[in-house]
Amino acid sequence: MTKRSLKILFCWVVTALALYYVFHSTNWVELWSHVRESNKTWLMLAVALTGFSYVCRARRWQFLFPEKKTITAFDSWRVLKLGFFMNNILPARAGELVRAHMGSKTTGLTRTLVLATIASERLLDGLTLSLLFVAFSLGLGKEDLSANILYVAYLFAAVSFGVGLVLLFRDFIFRTIESLNAKFGGRMATYTLDRIKIFIDGLSPLFRKNRSGIIALWSLFIWLVELGVFISVGLAYGVHMDLPFYVLFMVAVNFSSLIPAAPGGIGVIEAVVKTVLVSVGIDPELALAMVITQHVIQYLVVGIPGAGIMLTWRDKIPARSLSTEAA
Repeated sequence: MTKRSLKILFCWVVTALALYYVFHSTNWVELWSHVRESNKTWLMLAVALTGFSYVCRARRWQFLFPEKKTITAFDSWRVLKLGFFMNNILPARAGELVRAHMGSKTTGLTRTLVLATIASERLLDGLTLSLLFVAFSLGLGKEDLSANILYVAYLFAAVSFGVGLVLLFRDFIFRTIESLNAKFGGRMATYTLDRIKIFIDGLSPLFRKNRSGIIALWSLFIWLVELGVFISVGLAYGVHMDLPFYVLFMVAVNFSSLIPAAPGGIGVIEAVVKTVLVSVGIDPELALAMVITQHVIQYLVVGIPGAGIMLTWRDKIPARSLSTEAA
């Protein structure tokens, strides 16, 4: 069995265990009762806010390219949607590679540079979520759960610091790369070192004086919109809690999606977030209803337009290209 096959098998084993943990003792009658009695108006607002958040993400992505007008607003939205859609159907977040491939086709830039902009986006999201967690919900729930989430926050802070150092010493790193290239010569070494330089250049908008401020504001706004989604889901189920609770709900969902699992984090997100919500006093079946609802909304808002975009682009980019890029 190949390494890739083992990795995929591991992800599905993690998912199976998580699904068993979530559902083996669930009271299905009570769970369905919560879903049936939920306020559909609040759920529709959650759907609308989720869709709007992706429009905002597409706008922010434009600022993460080296030049502001590299990609149009519409192309940014559809490439981003396609990438998130493919993340939900391919393992190991391979949708990011598909997005880099399609972004390259759309902009004419290298896939390496587009992938760097996506890495910048992920770093921004993780750092913004970490700051929100520390500011509002640190200490909620069981002590070990708060500590585990805080470790993830530390990780994003460390990575952000590391990226800052790389960009600060970029000229030195480039000289070192050129020196290595002169020493080792070969075609493969030249290609690899060139791609490292391109990737580092792709991270640079994060720390440009004329970009960092607007990028930070867009990131904060995006996650405030997302927070509105979680508040709407909670209110749909009659949960009236303070703001820190909803921040914890949002952070738990997004950080748990980093755990290796089946496409879309099925099972793992439900297992982690149910545990977190129960730790702050939410009934298990109610907690499960809330997280499943939020997960389904994400799938619908991403899946319906994402599938349409993939089919629309089928003649320009063969499906085989998508599967090859994901691999």
